[in-house]
Amino acid sequence: MADPQKPNFFNSMLQSLGLSKAEPLVSAPKLHPGKAHQESKSGDLLLSSRQTDGLAAKPAAPLSKEEKDKESVDRHYLIDAYETMPTLIPEFQNPQYMYKLISNERDYVQENLDGRVKEHKLLRSRSQAGVSTPEEDARYKVLEKEIQSHRNELSRLFLLIKKVTGVNKSGTGGTDFLGKPRV
Repeated sequence: MADPQKPNFFNSMLQSLGLSKAEPLVSAPKLHPGKAHQESKSGDLLLSSRQTDGLAAKPAAPLSKEEKDKESVDRHYLIDAYETMPTLIPEFQNPQYMYKLISNERDYVQENLDGRVKEHKLLRSRSQAGVSTPEEDARYKVLEKEIQSHRNELSRLFLLIKKVTGVNKSGTGGTDFLGKPRV
């Protein structure tokens, strides 16, 4: 028996990645009475940019940390499924879909890594100055493990991107991630 939630899950993942099918317009755009409208050679109505402003997609509001965490869990589920069974769903055969999925997760992991590195540096400076508490020292050790875990995850995602893009030679093969320079 099929799980009715799975299509919704995959559809929501596709939509969050911007890879879902375009929805057809429910109704034609309203034309302003008394204004001249142009027609193309095929008879289609051409709208001015002022008339199509309302048709453009509005940017989504930034996601909260909880929403980002939930999306990451969903992406991890799909990435793990791809690694174990690359033919499980048709989207896994689409390199653009997989690249977007993996690179979005990579961005999320990198963002978390950057935050932990900043906190780690702050705690290290406090420890070197001799003003850290035992709780801060414990947190420092936990951060070291989390940082290494995130770096391992970034390496795994990088190898997956190489697999998806078909670059199997040594080196980056031009698939290395571009980002802000690390200080």
